[in-house]
Amino acid sequence: MTKKKFSSAEIEFRPAAPEDARVVGNLLFETFPRKATYIIGLGCEGRARKILMDIFPIPDHRLSYEFTQIVMYRDRIVGAMVIFPGSQIARLDRRLYHPILKQYRFMNTLKLVHRGVPLFFIKETTRDEFFISNLVVKENYRNLGIGEKMLHQAEEMAREAGLSKVSLIVDLENQKARRFYDRHGYKIKALNLVPNRLVPHLGPGSERRVKELS
Repeated sequence: MTKKKFSSAEIEFRPAAPEDARVVGNLLFETFPRKATYIIGLGCEGRARKILMDIFPIPDHRLSYEFTQIVMYRDRIVGAMVIFPGSQIARLDRRLYHPILKQYRFMNTLKLVHRGVPLFFIKETTRDEFFISNLVVKENYRNLGIGEKMLHQAEEMAREAGLSKVSLIVDLENQKARRFYDRHGYKIKALNLVPNRLVPHLGPGSERRVKELS
């Protein structure tokens, strides 16, 4: 049986709030489960989820509520996306390190930094782009047109910010997401490959994609 897509009137967007931490922290984990488990959780999925929930209410970093848009359907959170101008990414990345490192004692902070080094040098976006850092729809609400509406929302926010390009990163192994972004005009600009020894932990790599807005 084919699922019926939602109309635009049924879907609402709102800025996230600190009290959304439990739901949205778990949703954000789903956007990068292997990387979050290996790096943020030091191999523990539960710890990674908890840290994402704990840091979400803290302002002014990459995974903060301040840069998150919530997708609502009948008063339920059904999706979330983290979005911001690419010009802010270096600052927001730096601000992210501190609240995560505070979750660990000294030796584990060294391990966390060591595991995260391969990601430090990946170019995700540029100053003239609007960046979709994370985008996720709850599993039971997928294939209903919500993701498409989220992209349209992000693109409209880019225009309002005076930017004519939207960028994102998608994992190479996420074939469904890659086809989705193909359909919506996000072109591959670069490949970010992971060293072979880290593929079991981080996946094979990712694509940097960009869409030029008309």
